[in-house]
Amino acid sequence: MLIPSPLRFEKVSAKKVSDFIREQLEEAIILKELLSEEQLPTERELAEIFNASRITVREALSQLESKGLIEKRVGAKGGTFVLPVTANSHKRTRAEIAQDWEHMLKVFEYRMIVEPEAAFLAAARITADELDLLQHYLDQSIEADCTREWFRALDVKFHLAIAKASGNPLCEAAVRQIRTQINPALDLMPYDNQIRTVNYDVHTEILSALRARDAEKSREIMRHHIGHSADAIYARLVAKG
Repeated sequence: MLIPSPLRFEKVSAKKVSDFIREQLEEAIILKELLSEEQLPTERELAEIFNASRITVREALSQLESKGLIEKRVGAKGGTFVLPVTANSHKRTRAEIAQDWEHMLKVFEYRMIVEPEAAFLAAARITADELDLLQHYLDQSIEADCTREWFRALDVKFHLAIAKASGNPLCEAAVRQIRTQINPALDLMPYDNQIRTVNYDVHTEILSALRARDAEKSREIMRHHIGHSADAIYARLVAKG
């Protein structure tokens, strides 16, 4: 009698080089590392960066363009430019978020494990420069002329900076992966002065706990913040639908 093997292997899946390039550029755009209206390098330059052909790069850019993430412009000031993700959030509808909600819940469960522990570690390891950087992000987020797109970018930067301050590159990589998956949902959330104020207040609490080197409090506030974020997304994008 054959005994079921405990080993679980995935079937071989040959990924196209263009998909590999597209995924990296898409992640950079979703994580706001490539900002709205920022011009991408030329096809020739991208081909050199990725060590790929220009045809392959062009295919990757075409996929990003179809998703509404970039736009090719002609003329003297032409080129390929990043579009505001929040301005094109209609391309990922509430129905899609609701349909993927079971997966999104698992992402939030994973986030609830990773980010509070990253904050716990950061409380002991964060540097003065990193604390100043977090404060800089907070100050910008509450300015009157802070746009929706820049507000979302600052939120991502704040959380990624804490993950980096944990001193554990695996935590940082995990938070990048998490934010890449949840940002499309967050980009569908409303934006007004009340949202900005609430976000500023809770981020200030986290930063204060980090400054005080209070690991337990840093972890607890981050856990509460993440739980509230998941509830808000569900109420706005799933329950309403």
